[in-house]
Amino acid sequence: MRTLIRSLLAACLAVALCLFAVTTTRAQTTATPPAPDAGAGAATGIVAGAAPILTSHTDVSVGAYVMRISNVSPQNGTFDVDMWLWFRWKGSDLRPDQTFELVNGVISSRSDAQLQDDEGVNYSTIRVQATMFHDFDVRRFPLDNHILTLELEDSNYDNAQLTYKVDEGIALDPSVKVSGWKVSMMPTTEATHVYNTNYGLRSAGADASNYSRLTFSVALERTSYGPLFKSFWISALAVLLGLLAFLIKADDLDARFGMGVGSIFAASANAFVITGELPPTTAVTLAEQINLIAVGVIFVSVFMSVFSLRLRYQDREEASLRLDMTAMWTLAVIYLVLNVLALTFDFSGGNG
Repeated sequence: MRTLIRSLLAACLAVALCLFAVTTTRAQTTATPPAPDAGAGAATGIVAGAAPILTSHTDVSVGAYVMRISNVSPQNGTFDVDMWLWFRWKGSDLRPDQTFELVNGVISSRSDAQLQDDEGVNYSTIRVQATMFHDFDVRRFPLDNHILTLELEDSNYDNAQLTYKVDEGIALDPSVKVSGWKVSMMPTTEATHVYNTNYGLRSAGADASNYSRLTFSVALERTSYGPLFKSFWISALAVLLGLLAFLIKADDLDARFGMGVGSIFAASANAFVITGELPPTTAVTLAEQINLIAVGVIFVSVFMSVFSLRLRYQDREEASLRLDMTAMWTLAVIYLVLNVLALTFDFSGGNG
């Protein structure tokens, strides 16, 4: 019995020794991950991988080919543009084709940059579609002219690191059309835009506030009086009907005063429609001036009809007829003269 117990104890001891040996071997062969080297980070306090300030300077030639301008909306102060941009520069320190922005717009779509080696110069093209913001001057609406701008800056590099240059070949596609205006490309300009902050980047110095800005300009020019006629023929017709009411006897109340009052409503409705096409402004626009003249002339004609009716009630028919003819022709001349003055001179005041 003792011999059996000793054999069992010896077997258990052997199994325990085997398990201990296997565990020790696995512990020695398992690789222990290296401890992080906190020397540099602990010494400088800088996050690993932080990009250093670019100290070199690069000139970048930029051009554009505008293919489409659409949704021009003076009321919303926006327009859409579809164009190709190209960049030419030397060096491998930066990618201006990837860091540019339109400072007066929002890019809705941009294609992948196509980078090529053009005889030792980096050449990249990108198709850009964007919604641009523009403060339309509507003081002379509907005879208003505008210069739309596309303002390009680099979002990463200031003027000490990158300067834009105007490249050759900037053009407007012949198919570009904007309803109501003649479209033409204006000279492209480059200037330094100064921001009143360094954005907290103290190591960059004063140049952190200066950025090279390239401005592409597109002119919209009215070439006819068609928009004027389409906007105000109803107003002119209302004035004509209001004046023709003088040919009706003053004591014919329904016809005489019905034409005058109806003309006032027609001119007022036209004024509301025109105002709905314009952005909020403190100026009295040309459109509003023409509508005010129309409503004013019609109102005076109704007042003169009342006075003529009083003469009729006093049995002064001849005086009433003379007043009607005099008022009709006088108000017609006043209406034409005031419109000519409004079209010739700028009485808008305020800011567009």
